[in-house]
Amino acid sequence: MPEATPSSAGLTLYRKHRPQAFDDLVGQPAVVTGLQAAVKNSRVAHAYLFAGPRGTGKTSAARILAKCLNCQRGGPRPDPCGECDACRSIAEGTAFDVIEIDAASNRGINEIRELRERVKFAPAQFRTKVYIVDEVHMLTAEAFNALLKTLEEPPPNVVFVLATTEAHKVPPTILSRVQRYEFRRMQPADILERLEAVAKDERIPAQREALQRLAFLADGAMRDALVLLEQARGFAGKGAIDDAVLDAAFGAPVYDVVEQMADAVGESDARAVLASVAEAVDRGTDPAWLAKELLRWFRLALLAQVSPQVLALEVPPETAARISAKAATLARSRLLATLRSLSEAIAQRYSAQPRIDLELALLRVVMPADELSLQAISDRLRALEERTAPRDGSPPPVSPAPSAKRPVVTSGPARKSKERSASTDAQAAIAQAEVPAPEAAEMLNVSKLRALWPHVISAVKERSKPCYGHLEHATIVDASAQTVTLGVPSKFNRDLLAEPAMSSVISAAIGEVAGASVGVQCVVVAGAQTQTSVAGVDAGAFALAESVLGADLF
Repeated sequence: MPEATPSSAGLTLYRKHRPQAFDDLVGQPAVVTGLQAAVKNSRVAHAYLFAGPRGTGKTSAARILAKCLNCQRGGPRPDPCGECDACRSIAEGTAFDVIEIDAASNRGINEIRELRERVKFAPAQFRTKVYIVDEVHMLTAEAFNALLKTLEEPPPNVVFVLATTEAHKVPPTILSRVQRYEFRRMQPADILERLEAVAKDERIPAQREALQRLAFLADGAMRDALVLLEQARGFAGKGAIDDAVLDAAFGAPVYDVVEQMADAVGESDARAVLASVAEAVDRGTDPAWLAKELLRWFRLALLAQVSPQVLALEVPPETAARISAKAATLARSRLLATLRSLSEAIAQRYSAQPRIDLELALLRVVMPADELSLQAISDRLRALEERTAPRDGSPPPVSPAPSAKRPVVTSGPARKSKERSASTDAQAAIAQAEVPAPEAAEMLNVSKLRALWPHVISAVKERSKPCYGHLEHATIVDASAQTVTLGVPSKFNRDLLAEPAMSSVISAAIGEVAGASVGVQCVVVAGAQTQTSVAGVDAGAFALAESVLGADLF
């Protein structure tokens, strides 16, 4: 931990406590091991790419690497002394041979051409000249192309370190010329340990629970955690940092509204949902931010049901326990539907009415009967399945088979009569098994076939393109368990579809989709093509849903 000096007294915490050696770089063991081994074995590459989320130590690691290469006490060495002129000037940002470039504001080809000219000169003070290009993904395509040759074959004693939070925007031609190191999001435990050390060093009174809460609020970024700690210190004044201070500093009371809205969604209470949104907006909460917080809460609730171990890594223990208790009362289908609806609302980044989008997204979940879409019907069907399934995860109960009656021993003519009767019953059962059951005969009707008709058309198309071309003009006239009657607009279509090859294709397609073996006949019906255009895919889909769910659910 660096000691406070007069020059650093006025610095913010994240600048004052920036890692000065690889031992201080928290949460990146793979990066530290790889870079230290490269320096120790004199295998330092000419170019590196440090990629990862914000606040995870990319620029700090680049400065530490520059110290390792230029340390004047036995360097290059994997553990810079931190006391020589090179180490101190690099730490203060005044080293002439360590050049930091912000690619966000120097992204054009002219700036890169100037860099190419400067690279040719030998180091002025130290052993190695190090170029640190921050946010390198912001360079233009022309600038990247101008950098290619220099990056691939730089002059001796020059090392490039490219840092970015969006590695996917870096061209493959650049990626193939650099060694890539991935910086990971830091675990809350690592952030908490550093916060405790900084608070002790700065003599900041703080409760461990409050620091743990800050560690989770930082969302994996050490710099964010130190900024939050400094902000909380300002709110605390001369007192200790506790939950009350954090509530005042970061607006935590709004989270009770988030849980109220989650309860209202779970209870399908539309009035409570709208009242909770109105209460949050009255407090000055941005509806777009509120939608993101709701999305985060329902994601955590889903983790509580599916993976409590992952939930424990993302929120403090008391928060995880509270979310798990509420998630136990929510159906998984409701969680998935809410996550999908909120995600669609948040995706509208430039909406002029974010409050209306949020209210509509929640009402679609709590009032599914008024949302006539295929996805809403699917969600309601899933909810019905969950309600009918056993709570303990056991398979649904099976009706017990009728117990076999104890045979009655008879003799003489009565016994022969019973044997003849049993033989007759067995023959009747065999004959009945060869004939479709009455329930199977009722399975196919006009409404069911119209609902499945788009799938039948697709199955016909896969089997025969000519048959598909004529069947496009057909409409359903009648359907039963034995025969399907189709109406076509002309005698020409009727004669072609009546051919055995064509009718067998249609019959096979209906059998595949509807599970019924039927014959097909065609009749000429005036205006059949117009009727087909009116009965579209959506109408058929709703008819199918009605036949599955029942008309009373709509």
